Amino acid sequence: MADIKISELTELTSANATTDILPVVDTSAGETKKIKLANLPISDAALAQSYPYTTDFQSGVEQTRNLTSITTSDGYQSNTNLTSLYVGSNVTSIGSGAFYYCSNLTSVNIPDSVTSIGGYAFRGCSSLTSINIPDSVTSIGNLAFDVCTNLTSVTLSDGLTSLGNYVFRGCSSLSSITLPDSVTSIGSYAFYGCSSLTSVTLSDSLTSIGSDAFRYCTSLTSITLPDSVTSIGDRAFDICSSLTSITLSDSVTSIGNYAFRGSSLSSITLPDSVTSIGSGAFYGCSSLATVNCLATAAPTLGSFAFYGVASTEIHVPVGATGYGTTYGGLTVVADL
Repeated sequence: MADIKISELTELTSANATTDILPVVDTSAGETKKIKLANLPISDAALAQSYPYTTDFQSGVEQTRNLTSITTSDGYQSNTNLTSLYVGSNVTSIGSGAFYYCSNLTSVNIPDSVTSIGGYAFRGCSSLTSINIPDSVTSIGNLAFDVCTNLTSVTLSDGLTSLGNYVFRGCSSLSSITLPDSVTSIGSYAFYGCSSLTSVTLSDSLTSIGSDAFRYCTSLTSITLPDSVTSIGDRAFDICSSLTSITLSDSVTSIGNYAFRGSSLSSITLPDSVTSIGSGAFYGCSSLATVNCLATAAPTLGSFAFYGVASTEIHVPVGATGYGTTYGGLTVVADL
């Protein structure tokens, strides 16, 4: 068989899908031909030199190359041409602002090598529809998914211990969320303005709900707080206008200012653990017809806590002290 110049080759079969098409230069012909690599023995070191991506490769999808962390300096921030992303398994962290306002990004694969997602990492990714956060992730920074307005599905890591401030604020298409049992706190404004949120399942380890955490979640109808919750922050459920039912944990000691203002609650039973009720806590709850407080010593009470409620009475335990004849403008009835 006569010798053939490499420039005359058109294709060599390959069984290695990761090697794709690479240029081969024939200097004698003064040109470059692109051919498929043959299924020839090649060392990992040689492959790493010739192939610029990690072995986590999907043809036609933007790659993260051999990065171990992704930061704003990697050039993805505000990249409106980026539509999908496959994060390689070398990556252990997605840094603050890494994909900030990549407004056409629709899908992201996050491998279980990633342990942290930084603040505002995906903020303003308004085309992102779903996100699956692997169990390896232990922290999500403030504003990480802020105003991802088309985000409808979120699966959170079982290793996550807290949700940062503003983490899902303005995710107006998010309809449900389940917090894994590892989560102990919800940051301020975490779900603020999630106007489509109808279902929330809270962690059995949750101890605190930050201020404004579910404020303006206008489609939320009911919620049950686990026994581990001890405090409800200011305005935590403020203007949750569809909220008709809430079960407070037996461990709650404080209810923040305006915590349930403007809700549609028809009844509320405050457990005997409550020691303080903030100003305006139930302000404007015009459907609130039944108010029970199981505390045997009257909780400290902020101004206008029950202003505008339907009920004219508050029911307390027989022999309870500190309520007087009226409490927050409601007539005290000792019959519990």
